Amino acid sequence: MGSYPFISVIIPTFNRLELLKETVESVRNQTYGHFEIIVVNDGSTDGTSEWLGAQGDIKALEQSNSGIASSRNSGASIARGAWLAFLDHDDIWAPNKLEVQAEFVNANPDVALVAAKHVRLGKKCNVPGNARWIKGDLFVKEYSESFIHTSSVMIRRDVFREVNGFPTNYRFADEFDVWLRIAAAHPIAYVDQPLVFIRLYESNTSHNRVGVRTDTYDILMRNYDPERIPARLFLRTLSDHDISFGRAHMKAGNVPEALKWFRTSVERTPWRPRSWRYFLKCLIIRVFKRGFRDTTSSG
Repeated sequence: MGSYPFISVIIPTFNRLELLKETVESVRNQTYGHFEIIVVNDGSTDGTSEWLGAQGDIKALEQSNSGIASSRNSGASIARGAWLAFLDHDDIWAPNKLEVQAEFVNANPDVALVAAKHVRLGKKCNVPGNARWIKGDLFVKEYSESFIHTSSVMIRRDVFREVNGFPTNYRFADEFDVWLRIAAAHPIAYVDQPLVFIRLYESNTSHNRVGVRTDTYDILMRNYDPERIPARLFLRTLSDHDISFGRAHMKAGNVPEALKWFRTSVERTPWRPRSWRYFLKCLIIRVFKRGFRDTTSSG
């Protein structure tokens, strides 16, 4: 058994002062006290700088607007902790989040990353009496399920440096790339206990939805390891993302582009009812719209 770790909590923020206050308060209320709070202000113009200047327990880092990956990397560069815990500026931690994870890594020094279950803020959830941990080679699970949420993660600082932090060439899915690269080389762990509460927004633009899928698709291709990932699982994972692409285009009103991606899903995994269901549904919508246009134009 080693000593309990000192943890650097890193919160990037941009123009979300009121939510940031709630987020910081959830860190201050932790039952585990061996940590520092680092807030990286990514060019906010809403009074965040002034508020941070009045907080004696926060290490504030100011930078011009550079994006969330750059902000997280900046925070990590000044961190003193042996472990880094990332938290988005609009998410909330359960009071025992750090305590649960610190106790686990103290007893399992070989682990490089720990994550926890996340739930939507305000949603009722069942809290198990005993935390159920899974540990080991979770690369394939993360590759196929993308189950790790950034605000639930705690990473060894030396491992974070080993993978060179978050890549800044992705706009939307840089975290996924980091989790895969760490999981490919080290044991990681996950606790099926809701320790993080996230806010979901319905205002995400269609551009953002498609951007997330584009980045994720590229990361899947770059991190594919045929010796570890069965071919059928690889195809199913890509097929799921084809469907996600299609759904994003459907929400954007681009039915022809959606149909293209649903067709690709069928071509990859013709044995899956899910692929056919989305393809046929979209095909019917397109035929109906064409027929409606033809009827109105002829009338």
